[in-house]
Formats: sequence, structure tokens, C-alpha cells
Amino acid sequence: MCGACGTTVYPDPVMGNEHTLRNRILVAQTVSAVCAGVPGAPRIAALAAGWSVTSATGSISLCHTVADIWRALPVRSASVLQHALEVRALTEGSVGLSARVVALGLDLTRQRLLVGSPR
Repeated sequence: MCGACGTTVYPDPVMGNEHTLRNRILVAQTVSAVCAGVPGAPRIAALAAGWSVTSATGSISLCHTVADIWRALPVRSASVLQHALEVRALTEGSVGLSARVVALGLDLTRQRLLVGSPR
């Protein structure tokens, strides 16, 4: 729990100790940019305590970690998402918050394709 604001802070290796709204906005922008070409791309919004992922059908998922965001994306477009993530990973580099967001998304998408499991 955060001593300053009283909200629960969920451990997130991607975010590290920087659970700021600015970093949450950066994560939302990164995931949105990757998903721009994916059919039925969701809308991701940064919140004070996490993110909301709104699907094309209007259902909303509240996500507390970056991994939760990637898991909230539609399974049916995993192969298109993987390709978009691979392209973004090449241009992003390997340092910084955006790079960690893309790397985690790529890892989780590959697992999803190999296992074939729904969220």
C-alpha cells in the first residue's frame, strides 16, 4: 500500500518502483501504438491505480499490471499482435520503459500462441 495516497500498489517488474501516472500514460500509449493495426484494437487508458482496457465490444477490464494489459487483449488476434510487437521491438531498442512493455508483450504473446490458451 502506498503511504502517500493509500492505494494498493501491485508488484510489476515492468514498472519497477516508478508507479507514476506519467509512466502509466507511457505504457498505455505504447500498447495502443502496438495495437493500432490489430483488428478490434482495444482502447487503453491510464488510471491512478492501473489501466482500463476497453474492447471493441465495449467490455472493460481493469488491469493492475502491464502483464494484465497484454492478457486482456483478444486471443483471436495473437498472431497479428505478435508481428506488430516484433516490428516495434526492432525500432524500440532494448532500454527504457517502452522497451520493457514491448518485450513483455512479445513474450506473453509467444506463450499464448504456443499454448493456445485463452486469457
